[in-house]
Amino acid sequence: MLQTGTTAKNFVFPDLATVESDLSATSMEDNPSEWARLMNIKGVILTSLDRYTDAEEVFNRVVPSADNVLKCKIFINYSRNCLFAGKRDIALQLINRVFETVKDCRRAQANTLTGFAHMLRGQLFYRSKNDKTALTEFKKSEFFFEAEADLSGVGLSCMEIARIHVNNKNLPTAWNYLKKSENCLLRFGPDESLGVSVCKAVALFHSGREEEAQALLKKAYAACNEFGLAKYVLSEMLDAYLDIRNRSIQFQTKLV
Repeated sequence: MLQTGTTAKNFVFPDLATVESDLSATSMEDNPSEWARLMNIKGVILTSLDRYTDAEEVFNRVVPSADNVLKCKIFINYSRNCLFAGKRDIALQLINRVFETVKDCRRAQANTLTGFAHMLRGQLFYRSKNDKTALTEFKKSEFFFEAEADLSGVGLSCMEIARIHVNNKNLPTAWNYLKKSENCLLRFGPDESLGVSVCKAVALFHSGREEEAQALLKKAYAACNEFGLAKYVLSEMLDAYLDIRNRSIQFQTKLV
């Protein structure tokens, strides 16, 4: 059974059967906060199973019972679900609801939730080939994560910013953000180190330093063969690493 009050730091995602079992033992009337928390987790799990319509029904049902902080988390999770389902307009509408609701949250919670919302909105615009607006959103995400010293959020925001500058061959600016990203992310282990290596390799490649790029990637592969040899060209590697579906796994425990 899931523990009430479990923190994100200690949280391990359960399977769907476990959540449904806990929901069956939790009354919406007697314990609305716990019921709402479990329903949000159920929605996230359904999204991960590609059951987008089922997840949408869960998110819509739970919103009225959630407090403002949980509502923001639900809107972000629901927005991600809509993005995967190809409903980008609805996804953007849900992010706008985050910005409306977060005004009534405590500042520390509001900063973190706003950082997630801007990052997701940036990814939405990036997928729509709107680099200029995406860049603005990622910079806002960086700002709000910095306000709470969330190094993981800052690092990923900076990597998103670097990706856009790399794609546009604005390499001096890209390197500045890559360095900041590296400083933030390296402490989080090999998965994040790989992301930094991939991003640096793409920048090296566009700088005409192909041998250095290849050497860096070989070293990264030795630590973690996440992408598979020769599966992607360099620019595609960065997109694969930063893909919203992959990165959302990192943030899920902060949004339940």
